[in-house]
Amino acid sequence: MGKLASLLKLKPFIKKYWTLFGIGAFGIILSSIAATPVPYIIGYLMDKVLLNKKSYNELYVYIGVIALLYIFKYVISFLSKYIFAKINNLVVNELRYSVMDKVMDLPMSYLSNTEKGYVQSRISECSSVGSIFSPSIISIFLSIIDAVLALATMFAINYKLAFVVLLLAPIFFFSAKNSAKNFMKNTMEAMESNAILNGECFEIINGIEDIKILNGKETHLRKFKNKLDELIKISIKQSKSIVMFMENIGLINNFGSLLILLIAGLLILKGQFTVGLYTSFSLYIGTVFGSTQGLATIGTTIKPACLSIERIYELLDMKEESYGRNNCIKENIESLKFQNVSFKYNDDKTVLNSLNFQISKGDKVLIKGENGSGKSTLIKLLLGLYNQTEGNILYNNIDSMEIDIKELRKRIGIVCQNIFLFKGSVLDNILYGQTNKKREDVEKIIKELHLEEYVSRLPKGLDTEIIQNTAGVSGGQAQIIAFIRSMVSEKDILILDEPISNVDAETREIVLNILRNMSFNGILIVVSHLMEGMDFIDKVIEI
Repeated sequence: MGKLASLLKLKPFIKKYWTLFGIGAFGIILSSIAATPVPYIIGYLMDKVLLNKKSYNELYVYIGVIALLYIFKYVISFLSKYIFAKINNLVVNELRYSVMDKVMDLPMSYLSNTEKGYVQSRISECSSVGSIFSPSIISIFLSIIDAVLALATMFAINYKLAFVVLLLAPIFFFSAKNSAKNFMKNTMEAMESNAILNGECFEIINGIEDIKILNGKETHLRKFKNKLDELIKISIKQSKSIVMFMENIGLINNFGSLLILLIAGLLILKGQFTVGLYTSFSLYIGTVFGSTQGLATIGTTIKPACLSIERIYELLDMKEESYGRNNCIKENIESLKFQNVSFKYNDDKTVLNSLNFQISKGDKVLIKGENGSGKSTLIKLLLGLYNQTEGNILYNNIDSMEIDIKELRKRIGIVCQNIFLFKGSVLDNILYGQTNKKREDVEKIIKELHLEEYVSRLPKGLDTEIIQNTAGVSGGQAQIIAFIRSMVSEKDILILDEPISNVDAETREIVLNILRNMSFNGILIVVSHLMEGMDFIDKVIEI
C-alpha cells in the first residue's frame, strides 16, 4: 500500500495544468542555481578578504552579492511554491469533485452497506493528496537540485573530501529510509482507524434525536470511546515512531559531520586545506545531507498521500450502477412487466419470490401488502436502486438490466413515504432535477391541482425557505410539495409510496381528491397497505 506508482493516477487531474507545472519546476531549478555559489563565496570571503587582505570594501561587495543572490532566490522560490500551492488547490478540488460525482453513481448495494461517515472520510482524504504539492515536498525536490549542484562544486574544491561525502550519502539515505518504515505502517493504521471513528461520529450526529429519546447516550458513548481508544493507541505508536525516526536522523547527521570535520582538520593541519574552504564545504555538506535525508524520508509525506490516492481509487474504480447499461427508452413507457422476479439483500432471506404481473399505460394500480411484505423493495427495483436476484423487469419489453439507469429515472416519478427536502426554497425543491421547467410551470400545475389556497398558507408561498430536511414545513406540507414535484416533471410512471398512511386528515383528503380527479396518461402505482379511499384504483396487485 502507498506505492509511489499511485502518483501516476493523478495525471488526468494535473494534465490541464502542465504549463503552470512547467513554470513552477523551472523556477525551482533557477532558485537552486542562484543559491549554489553562496557557500563558495563565503569561503572565499573568509580566506581572501577577512584573513588575507582584510579589505572593508571587498567585504561590503561580497556581502552585497550574497544578499542579492538570497533576494533573487527568495523571489523565485516564493513564486514557484505559490504556483504549486495553486496547483494543489485546483487538483485537490477536481479530485474531490470527481470522487463525489462517483459516489453519487455507486450502486445502492454498496452505499447501503457502508457507513456514510466512512465514505465521507474517504472523500475528505482528497485533501491529504494535496500534500504532494505542499511547500515541504517542493523544498525536498528543490534540495535535491541544490545537492547535485553542491556536490559538483565540492569536487571542484577538494575531490578527496567530496568523495568521502559521496560515500557517506548512501549510508545516510538507507539509514533514514529504514527508520521511516514503522512510521509509515502506523500512519496507514491511523488513517483506517480515523475513517472508522468518523463513521461512528456520523452515526451519532445523524441519529442524535433517537439517541436522546431512547436514552442511548451511554451505549453510543461506549462504542465511541472504544474506537477512540483504538485510534489513540495507534496515534501514540505513530508519534513514537516519528520521534525515534527524527532522533536516528540527527545522530547519523552528527556523526557524518564529525567524520568530515576530522578529515578536513587533518588536511588543514597539513596545509592542504583552508578554514574558508572548510566553511564552504560544511555549508555544502549540510545541503547534501539535508537533501539525502529529505529524499529518504519523502515517503513519510508522499506515501500517505499515495495511500490516500489508492483508497480514493478504490471508489473511483468501482463499477457504476449504470455499468453495461447503454440502452435507452426512446418512446413513452407503455408497459411494465415483472417476470418471475425474486430479490434478497445480500445473503438474507428472500424478500420477493417469483413475482409476476403486468401493468399498461393508463392503469391505476394499487400494490397492496402488509408491512415487511416487500413493497418498498419493489419500488427500489422499479427505480433501479437495486437489481433483482432472479427474473426480469421489462419496460416496453426491454430488459431493465440493459436500460441506462439515469434515462430510466427520467421517466419515473415518486413520492416517497419519508419525504426528504433539500435546503432552499419550496420552489427549489419542486424544481429539483428539472432542467427544463420554470416557476410558471409549477404555478400552472398548482392551479390544475387546485392547490393555490394550500400553497398560499405557507409563510412565503413557493419562496418559503426550508432549512434542513423538512424543517420549516409540516409533514403534510412536505408530502404535498413532493406530490407537486412529481406532477410537474410529467413522468411516464408515477409511484406514490404510502401517500395517506402518515399524514394529517386534510392532506389525506387533498391527495385522494387529486388522485380521483386528475387526468394522468401514464402508469399510476400506489403502494399502500390501506384500501380506504382507493376507489379510483382499477387493478390491485397483492404481495
